[in-house]
Order: sequence, then structure tokens, then C-alpha cells
Amino acid sequence: MVEIKNLTISYGEGAACSSILKDISLTIHDGECAVFTGRSGSGKTSLINAINGLGSRYDGAHLEGDILVDGQQIHKLEVFEIAQVISNVFQNPKTYFFNVNTTLELLFYLENTGVSRAEMDRRLKDMLTLFPIEHLLDRNIFQLSGGEKQILCVASCYIAGTGIILLDEPSSNLDAQYIALLHNMLACLKERGISLILSEHRLYYLMDIVDRFFVVGNGSVTEYPIQDVQLWSCEQRSALGLRDVQKTPLAVPMIQVKESCANQIHSGLYLQSLFVDFPGQSAGLRVEHTTFEMGNIYGIVGHNGCGKSSFVRAMIGVNKHARGEIFLDKKKFSAKKRLNASSLVMQDVNHQLFSEDVESEVCLGVKNYDLQEQEQLLKNLSLYELRERHPFSLSGGQKQRVVIAATLFKGSRFIYFDEPTSGMDYENMLSISRLIKAASQTNNIIFIVSHDVEFLNETVDAVINLECYRV
Repeated sequence: MVEIKNLTISYGEGAACSSILKDISLTIHDGECAVFTGRSGSGKTSLINAINGLGSRYDGAHLEGDILVDGQQIHKLEVFEIAQVISNVFQNPKTYFFNVNTTLELLFYLENTGVSRAEMDRRLKDMLTLFPIEHLLDRNIFQLSGGEKQILCVASCYIAGTGIILLDEPSSNLDAQYIALLHNMLACLKERGISLILSEHRLYYLMDIVDRFFVVGNGSVTEYPIQDVQLWSCEQRSALGLRDVQKTPLAVPMIQVKESCANQIHSGLYLQSLFVDFPGQSAGLRVEHTTFEMGNIYGIVGHNGCGKSSFVRAMIGVNKHARGEIFLDKKKFSAKKRLNASSLVMQDVNHQLFSEDVESEVCLGVKNYDLQEQEQLLKNLSLYELRERHPFSLSGGQKQRVVIAATLFKGSRFIYFDEPTSGMDYENMLSISRLIKAASQTNNIIFIVSHDVEFLNETVDAVINLECYRV
């Protein structure tokens, strides 16, 4: 059981100290599934990291009040003692791993706690009877997709054998297939009596699992009955920054595989032939005779691990395992020229933050920029009040918006986004959609890798499904 009594969470020192959550009290009973949702930056991750003890130890959070797990004060426990009762699935799965081999990663916690080899084998076998993830065993972690890494994290938590699992935006990088797998995994964990505490924007896949539903915002945490949430209108959800509680179907046209004449070169960005090999695998991508029209926004979709990020790197010109011929307005468009004309928002935006404050980050590398334009962009993405903050002090969703702002401000001819709404609430998803559509001009093309169907329906003109190009 998790008990939170009169908890206040704040950051900063002295006059700069500010509270993000104030006087929170709630109880989550054994075996319950509790979901915390709300706008990006509202304090969901801060609450998760207060419960697991990481906030005060590593994030610089100041906590007032009490957090008890099975009757024990969290702040009085050592980290290894907390790890014996609580497992964590972080928003960025890369921060979780200690091994290169996936099977060794699954067993890492057990090895460090002195579990026998026979017990390790038993737990691994038990896990595989519950979760169909044999295809993830004995793999190189660095060759897994973001979704595969996240599923591996959940499996590791189950093998650890703790009674409580905390999950921070576990579906943020997952496609529909892996979200269904995640749903089944969480349902199995709940049936086993494990307490699940999630921070999440995507809600539809949890509606038949969740017992307690909390909205975090304006410094408070408010519980709502599940039945009320299911009946909320779109306007009611939007007012709280919440996503749909039902699965949304994709409603934009699909680019079809075309059998065109190999000698026919079209205007726009024309892929006469593009072959992408996957290192260590016999599979790859083969895209031929496909045209992307200037002024359009294209979604790039497909299951986790199908090669979406590899395809984007090939299009930009930085994938060493890609070859072929690409034309721009009927002229050969070399990898070097593509690189100079392109910008990318990566899936892990922590690799793209370099400045001391948000304001400097947005205009980094841009000469003779318009201050009013920069200010308006920050306001449009709800970043203006954060302009003097260090980018790494922000929430995951806020960091994402900073890198998106910097990319849009640069104004490249070919702009690529890799999961730009990962961990994003509904309101900011709409803000990003509006800005991307406003950035679409007759002389540029925007590509968006995304599993966010709500966002794709709102934003793109067409989608290319890379499942159709697998070889």
C-alpha cells in the first residue's frame, strides 16, 4: 500500500523555490491500478519520483509531508531497500539499462540480489508464459526499437518480483500493436496482485484496467470516478488537457506502392530507388518510384522496429546502410545536399539540448533572427514563462517542445520529426500540430514519424506505411 500524506513538492532554493504540487493526500491499496494524467509539466513525473525516492535524491526536489510504502517512510529507506519493493519503468527506457544483451538485462536485478541460477531460470520461464516476447531475448539492446526497449523494461520489473511497479508514460513510444501487448502485460501484472501506478497521457488502453483515476494540475491532484471519465465529452477532456478514452482510427490517405516506369522522374522529392539494410538482420526496406510533393506533410507509420527511424536517417543522408537514387525537382539529390537541407527532431531530445536556457536553445545557430518571432513561438508552445530555465530542468514534454521550437525556428527545407508528441498532453499536441501546419510552405516538405493517431489525423496530408516496403 502507498500512502501519501500532506505532500508538497518544490524545486529551487530560497526566493527561487517554487511548489509544483501542494498538500497532496491519497492512498493506493495493494493490487490497485492508479493512473495520474494531466498536462505536460503539471507534476506527474515529480509525483512518481517522489514515491520511488528518486526525486529528493537525484532530481533536487524538496519534499514536505509523508510517503509511506507498506508502512515504511520512503525517505528513511536506502535506495536498495526501496528497490526491493518498487520497480520503475521510466519514460526514456535508455536510462534503465545496464547491459548490452537483452537476456542479461532481464536477469540483472536478480544477479545483483544474489538469486540462484535455478530461480533466475524459473522466473524467466514464468515471464515468457505470461508475455510473448521470446523474440526480444538474446538481442543487442542498441538494435531494439524504442517500443521494444519499453516492453523489455516492463518484463524486467515483473521478473524482479516487487509488489509495486511505477510506470512513467510507458506507451509514449509504442505503436498500436505494442500498446495492445503492454495492455495485456499490465492486465496480467494486476491479476498477479501487483500494484500499478502510472503517469500517462494515452488513456484508452487502460480503461478496463484502471481502478483509480487522478488528474494532476494547478498544484493539486483530483480523483475522478472512472464512470465519469468514460462519459466525458471531448470539450471536458480538452479542458483538462486529456487524450481520448477510446482508440482513434487513422483517417488520412495512405501513399500506395506504385509500379511506375523506372525512367520517369517526377517533380518534388522523388525516390527512384532507396534501399535500407538493417545491421545484423536479413530484413530491410526497399522504396521505389515514390514521390513526395512540396508543400505537403507526410506521416511515417509502421510497427515498432519496422525501420521508421532508419528510413528517416537514410532520407536525411546519414544512414551508412542506405543506398539508392533520390531526386529533387528532377535533379540528383546527394546525401550531402540532403543533410544540408534537413532538420530533425530526434526521438530522444536529450541529445539535442546544448544551451544554458530555453531562450538561447531555440535560436541556437540562427543568425539575424527576429526577436518578436522567437517570443511568439515560445508563447505558442507554452514555453515563454520557462524561457530562462535550463532545458534539462524541464519535464520530458517541455524538453520535446523546446527542440520542436528550435527546429521550426531554423526553417529548413526538409523537416523531420521522430515522435514529436511523445509524452505530450492533448492541448500541447494541438499546439504542435498547428505550428507544424503553419510551418508547411510550398517550398518545403515535413515528415513525421508517429504512432499518435490523434496527432496524425490532425496534422498530415498522407501517410507512408513502411510495412509495405519491407523486404
